Amino acid sequence: MSDHLSISSIAREAHVSVTTVSRVFRNSGYVSEETRRRVLLAAEKYHYQPKQYKQRSSRSAANAIVGVIVADLQNVFFLEIINNLSRVLSEQGINVVVCDSGESTQQEIRCLNMLHRQHVDGIIISPVSETAEYNTEFLTSIDQSGVPIILIDRDLKGVSLDGVFQNNYNGSVKAMDALIASGHRNIAIVSGPTTSKPGLDRLNGYLDTLKQNKIPMRNDYILYGDFKKESGYQLTCDLLRRNPEVTAVFCANNMMAIGAIRAIHHAHLSIPDDIALISYGSLDNFDLYQDSFLSELDLPSGIMGIECGKMMLERLQSKQKKGNRFSKRITFDARLILKGSEAFPQNRQR
Repeated sequence: MSDHLSISSIAREAHVSVTTVSRVFRNSGYVSEETRRRVLLAAEKYHYQPKQYKQRSSRSAANAIVGVIVADLQNVFFLEIINNLSRVLSEQGINVVVCDSGESTQQEIRCLNMLHRQHVDGIIISPVSETAEYNTEFLTSIDQSGVPIILIDRDLKGVSLDGVFQNNYNGSVKAMDALIASGHRNIAIVSGPTTSKPGLDRLNGYLDTLKQNKIPMRNDYILYGDFKKESGYQLTCDLLRRNPEVTAVFCANNMMAIGAIRAIHHAHLSIPDDIALISYGSLDNFDLYQDSFLSELDLPSGIMGIECGKMMLERLQSKQKKGNRFSKRITFDARLILKGSEAFPQNRQR
C-alpha cells in the first residue's frame, strides 16, 4: 500500500483531513488529543507507521533547548524571571529561546507552534488567559507527549501542570488593607484582564477587602486594563475626570501603574498630596521621578525564576512523562513595601 493511499485511508477512518493526519505523523502544528488518538488508532488498524512518525531520539539534558514564552517582555518582572531561570539552565549547558506573546492568545499559539516545530525539549510559559481552551489543549497535549510544560506566574483553569506562582490574592489584600488603614474609602482599582488568573485574583482581593471592611463596592471604581502602560494611562485619565472624589488608586501591575502615574501628573495632581497610589509590582527599575516614595508590592521574581529553572531541569533529567506522577506546584508571597504614597492626601478632606 502506498503512503498516499495509506494516509487517505487513515484520514477517512479517523474522519479528519489528510493534512491533519500528516500533522500527527510529523508532530507539527496543533492537533487536539482526541483527534490525535483517532488518527493513531486508524494507523494501527492499517498497520501503517511512516518514518516521520518514529519517535525521535531525545537530546540529553546537557544539550537540550528550552523555549520560554512570557506575556510581556517590556515588563521587568518577566525579564527578571527569564534572567534567573536562564542562569540555572545555562549552568547545565541548556540553551534558552525566548518568545513574547504580547498578551495575545493568537500570538501565544504562534509561539507554541514555532517552538513545537523546532522540537524544543521543554517549554516554560506564562499563559495569556486561563480560559483559552484551544491554547490549554495544545499545552496539555505537548506535556502529555513527554515534552515538559512548566507554568510561570499564571495558571490554567481545569488542568494541573507543573508551575511556579505567586499568591496574587493575598498581595492584593495587603495593599488594600494598607490603604484602608490610612483612612481611604474611595479606592479605585486599575485591574488586569480577568481572563488571567493574576488579574482575577487581584481583583477578588480588592473586592473581598472592601466587603470585609463594610465599604460599598462601586462599579465605576473598577477599571479593566490589559496589564500595559497605555491602558493604565487612559483608564486613570477617565477616572480622574469622572470620579474626582477618589483618594487612592490601586494598580494591579507595575506597567499600568506607570500609565496611571503619568495620567495623574498630566492632571496636575501630586502623589501623595492629592491622591494615593500603590503598585502591584516594583517600579524601582523604571526611570520615574517619584519612584523613591511609591508604595509597592515587591514580587518574588528572582526566586520564582530560580525555582522554575530547577523544576525544568528536574523534568529534563528524569525523562518521566507528566501522566506518571503528581504535578509539582510552588507558590510564593509578594512583600508589601510602604514608602508613603499610600497615605491619605494632605490636600483632601476625609
